[in-house]
Amino acid sequence: MIFANLVRIQSKVPLFNILKKFDGESVTEVVRPRIARMRYRVTRLPRYLILHMRRFTKNNFFVEKNPTLVNFPVKNLELKDYIPLPTPKENQKLRSKYDLIANIVHDGKPGEGSYRVFVQRKSEELWYEMQDLHVSETLPQMVALSETYMQIYEQQT
Repeated sequence: MIFANLVRIQSKVPLFNILKKFDGESVTEVVRPRIARMRYRVTRLPRYLILHMRRFTKNNFFVEKNPTLVNFPVKNLELKDYIPLPTPKENQKLRSKYDLIANIVHDGKPGEGSYRVFVQRKSEELWYEMQDLHVSETLPQMVALSETYMQIYEQQT
């Protein structure tokens, strides 16, 4: 086989493309119970920011998985660089920086795969990878190299 040794090239998308949905201007089509066009806007900044990546799509015949990698920062996610933010009240500082504290990853095919989670132990700034009962320390750089399914960011104080 001529192409047997070719490496599968995986596409990447910046987190900005995902957060663009919350700029108050982009239109998103949703189906609940009927098709609607929605616009989303951040009206206040939460202490914890939970982002879900839509990895699976279902049609009439089967479920497909989107293997696209998402480029995201582990530290200092600055929301004001991505989306318009609410104006802070008087005598209040706009706290728009977030640090990743957990990254949930799906490995494998839809319906057959498994989940792993990367969790930060903030007191020591160490990262751990967990799957079932297996826990091992990992490097922060490894957190961003997987097909992220859900991320939890904590607002910096």
